[in-house]
Amino acid sequence: MADEAASGPAVEKLSLKVKFLYGAGAIEYGARIFVMGLLLFYYNQIVGLPAAMVSLALSVSLLIDAFWDPMIGHVSDNLRTRLGRRHMLMYLAIVPFFVFFVLLFRPPEALTHWQTFAWLLTFLLLTRFSVSLFEVPAAALGPELAPDYHDRTVMMGVRYALLIGGGAVATSLGYFWFFRPTPLYPHGQLNPEAWGPLTLAVGVMMLVAMLICTVGTHHRIARLHQPPVRRASLKRTLGDVAATLKNWNVGVVVVAAMISGMAAGVYSGLGLYLATYFWGLPAQQVGVLEMARLVGAILAAFVAPPLSRRFGKKRTCMGLFFAAVTLNSAPYALALAGFFPEKGSAELLPLLIGFRFFGDTLTAGGYVVVTSMIADVTDDALAKTGRRSEGLLMSADSFLQQVTTAMSAMLPGLILALVNFPDRPAPGAVTDQMARELVMIYLPVTIAISTLSIATWGFFRIDQKTHERNLKTAREAMARVEAASESGEPPAVGAPVTSGRI
Repeated sequence: MADEAASGPAVEKLSLKVKFLYGAGAIEYGARIFVMGLLLFYYNQIVGLPAAMVSLALSVSLLIDAFWDPMIGHVSDNLRTRLGRRHMLMYLAIVPFFVFFVLLFRPPEALTHWQTFAWLLTFLLLTRFSVSLFEVPAAALGPELAPDYHDRTVMMGVRYALLIGGGAVATSLGYFWFFRPTPLYPHGQLNPEAWGPLTLAVGVMMLVAMLICTVGTHHRIARLHQPPVRRASLKRTLGDVAATLKNWNVGVVVVAAMISGMAAGVYSGLGLYLATYFWGLPAQQVGVLEMARLVGAILAAFVAPPLSRRFGKKRTCMGLFFAAVTLNSAPYALALAGFFPEKGSAELLPLLIGFRFFGDTLTAGGYVVVTSMIADVTDDALAKTGRRSEGLLMSADSFLQQVTTAMSAMLPGLILALVNFPDRPAPGAVTDQMARELVMIYLPVTIAISTLSIATWGFFRIDQKTHERNLKTAREAMARVEAASESGEPPAVGAPVTSGRI
């Protein structure tokens, strides 16, 4: 039983309508995760670019993206415009992102490998930068919209369910419509003609989702925090950033995210390879398997909040993640040991669906709780510094994760090269032994990395009592900083505060 108290300061609870309007922005994220996760497969198996070169472009783009995210976050924390701190950047991002994303999947024909690499890297960088202008402020908007400790978890549950929903819709468009089998391509994901229409349709869906989120929360701008006018020298700006990031719980979040980013990079690159060549699934069956995530995410959105109330956020997320790693790894381990249905058998798909459904339900529940925990860190930093720095903190969470993911993005290409996986293969060129060797490397790597990331959350120190104490102190801390700003003196960062409500 958690020792989190039920009492606390009276704070506004968000309406369900606004939760859904805000969460709609995650539809873009879910759809983008699906499509961007196919980039290695598309450029390697469809375009014919060597896997190592594709992985290099992915790695470089993620590494650069990691450095501009905190800058965008800090800018959005301190931006003073008629449209507030967040919405101005969100509006500016939408159309450029759509254009760059569509061009990313349309490299001109008859290019050399290095020319194709240059096209891929250029539009990867443009796509990632434009979406960061939307995603970083949108993520930072969440903690301010829902300050209540448990209401925040509900909102993150809605957001995560819509994220998975966006991925499920994009998955359905791919595997059930555009990747339909043809006589020439019984595995429709290998059909070059399917990819252009798919990415255009998903691009339009993401465009609409971003507009719904931005326009749907526009009416909240007047109620959101406006940063005080400050004389922001470089020294003072760097001091503010250092004071905000000098927080134990920020360190826990960043390290856990950094480690999990390694596993995410490996899975993102190899997921469709494993489904296509290890399990031997045609596009429609891959789609059915992926659709299990939608139901799991919906269930997780209802299960995670009461579990976190009962056991506390930290214990809930760690338990859910450990169970998820076990279930998600079991089919591969059983298949390698000879205790799972063989490729092409009637029993294979139902069993995979069962494992995927329960594994992804647990994973989704863990991420719902973790997202709420990360939002709690922003209030902890606010109480200590008197500055609202959601953008900086939310992007700092992703900084080392993206740096690590950038490094690990090289791993899928290297693993494919290690097992001599062919580029743009002819039918039958990929042997069962190649696919088996792929899994024998993939499985222990992802289990070890995921377990280490989960264990890191054991060092997290914010519970409900801490959060409610932070809310009580935050208003007076902000007033102290505003007063110091008017006088031109630096604030007394971390000075004790004993009263106040927010």
